[in-house]
Amino acid sequence: MRFFVEVVTGNGMTTWPTISVHEKSLGLPVFKATLDRLVRTIICLDRGKRADEYENLLQTDPFFTVWVAAQAARRGVTAESESALASWLNGEGEQVLAELDPDPTDELFTPDPEESAAYLCRLVSTAGEAGYSVVSLVFAETPEIDLANDQIADQLMKKMNAGLNSDGPVVSFADWQKVLNWDQRDELFERQLHHQKMLAIKNFAYGASHEINNPLANITSRAQNLVKVEEDVHRRRELSTIETQAHRASSMIADLMVFAQPPSLTLEPVSIRQLVTQATLEMSEFTVPLGIEMEIDDCEDAMIQSDEKACLEIFKIVIQNSIDAMEEGKISLAWQVDDTRVLVTISDNGTPIPEQQLAIVFDPFFSGREAGRGIGFGLTKAWRVMQLHHGDITVSNLVDGVATRLQFVKSP
Repeated sequence: MRFFVEVVTGNGMTTWPTISVHEKSLGLPVFKATLDRLVRTIICLDRGKRADEYENLLQTDPFFTVWVAAQAARRGVTAESESALASWLNGEGEQVLAELDPDPTDELFTPDPEESAAYLCRLVSTAGEAGYSVVSLVFAETPEIDLANDQIADQLMKKMNAGLNSDGPVVSFADWQKVLNWDQRDELFERQLHHQKMLAIKNFAYGASHEINNPLANITSRAQNLVKVEEDVHRRRELSTIETQAHRASSMIADLMVFAQPPSLTLEPVSIRQLVTQATLEMSEFTVPLGIEMEIDDCEDAMIQSDEKACLEIFKIVIQNSIDAMEEGKISLAWQVDDTRVLVTISDNGTPIPEQQLAIVFDPFFSGREAGRGIGFGLTKAWRVMQLHHGDITVSNLVDGVATRLQFVKSP
């Protein structure tokens, strides 16, 4: 179903809520097609796929671009490109815009949309002549704004007044906010549910470390003593198996303690290329015998705030997760860098995770081995360590595989 917008203000023009750019109060017009695309983006695309759509929209609608950039600047966020602004919009920005008052009662004077549109035409003309983005111009402190180019102004006015060649319900700015809020309610519930799960793991880990580790230590000790005096080869093998399994259970309890008693990490600047290269080198002993290729994209190096040892362990967990899903194929590692973060993507062409299981891949002891992918406790531990890095980790399916994305804080 297609949507179109018809938001009418007192002077007959459609506008976004008032913003301030270069100490000017602006009421910028709304392109009908822009609000249509925003509503469809929220309804049809999940969070992981929205950034590209937002970037495309920011590149085609300078009114919306200036408005979003001004909202970001008001909150201390700086972006130098449409891509960086789209990343902000796809995260914190959605919540910021969802909470805006579409009709503030404390506004004593609403800017004239036509005058505001004229100033935006000057911004677009200036950016075009100088060869840089409108976004960077908005964030500039004292820019010299040229006169508007008549051709650019005519094009923007035609876009502003153009309708959509489709029928559908009338959608307002407030309606878009309702759709955005509804989407975020689901997301907020999922975050709270996950938080409660992790809290339950923490409480369980405390109990398990005291109530289970002691019996396990006793079993291990007795099995070791019996092995020493046992002469029958078959019985020695059985006792050794008991000891091994007791050690395995004890190791699981130790892993759980990362929730109850998180390790003390030292976050310092570390090269992302160095970490990725070291991880692939150490995991090659597992990939080479299986004929699995590991490929590192030729991305620009960047420094992240990280505990090198803990971060290396995360990468190895994710790579092992990919290995478990593959009989042959390739594991690719790449990263993207923006103003504040580094997003690392580790993808493989193994068996995709069933859609109904994607929401629980970080749950402890979850295993998708029946579907061809062994996860176990590894991703749960990786999630916790990423939280300690003030970052995030997500897993999603590709057309022919799975991608794990790790978001790190970029080192200044």
